[in-house]
Amino acid sequence: MEGDAISIRFRHSAGDLGPFPFSESVSVQTVKDKVFAEWPKDGLWSKETPAQAVDVRLILSGKFLDSAKGLREYKRDMGELKADTVVTMLVHIRPQPAPTKQQGAQAPGKVEKSPCGCVVS
Repeated sequence: MEGDAISIRFRHSAGDLGPFPFSESVSVQTVKDKVFAEWPKDGLWSKETPAQAVDVRLILSGKFLDSAKGLREYKRDMGELKADTVVTMLVHIRPQPAPTKQQGAQAPGKVEKSPCGCVVS
């Protein structure tokens, strides 16, 4: 590989993204920012679009990468990097929290039923 450039492809259930070249000195957060910026807006990709870059989670060798660390710190997990090596990272999108019902949106006097219950004896 040229200098300290690392070619990374991102694998998601919708397909592959990249590969893109990164300097080994960049942070994992910079890599996440790139994935977020390049995220396709159509097809299968649109079913799980991250709302922001922090929703992108990267997995390498079975471990979630820490946004505060640099790629250099994960070189051991990337294996032997030759001139034509492309490192594959899995992409997981953090699920968006389910919308909560606003307080007061329920009709007065109406009690919402819960799918679970408690018995006190």
